[in-house]
Amino acid sequence: MKEQVQKLFNECLAGATDDDLLIVKQLLEGIQRKKKRKNESIIGGIFGMDGEMEDGNFTVSLPITPVTHNSLEIVHGGVTATLVDTAMGTLANMMLPEGYGAVTTNLNVHYLAPGVGERLTAHATVVHHGSKTIVVDGKVVSSEGKIVAHSTGSFFIFKKKQ
Repeated sequence: MKEQVQKLFNECLAGATDDDLLIVKQLLEGIQRKKKRKNESIIGGIFGMDGEMEDGNFTVSLPITPVTHNSLEIVHGGVTATLVDTAMGTLANMMLPEGYGAVTTNLNVHYLAPGVGERLTAHATVVHHGSKTIVVDGKVVSSEGKIVAHSTGSFFIFKKKQ
């Protein structure tokens, strides 16, 4: 397996542009972030997500790079959705007692502006915390302060298997 990966890696580097090299670097750094537990998921590692809790709200941000771009060189809508789902889902899980988890059952994303600038930041706030579901409001903002997307998400609460 190691030889196959090395061969593919060498093929990717042969004739790579500066943007290609930046992408490879970010992917490798993402693997390192996951291995060092700076991110719990490989997606968070690859996108370079950083999060923090403040006053009962949770924020997650990521740098805008060629890895996050679509063919128009703006942030891909799926990346924006992943960012806000990560913020809202992390907050939902933080609200639960030990032994419980929450998973997304519904995600609505209203795209309001293109994802451009240096960073995108998703802000999540709990709207409703029931015994079976949690509803969270999310907002994605560019580094220039422009609202890129508004979201709501429903999360199903379950007891984790021991």
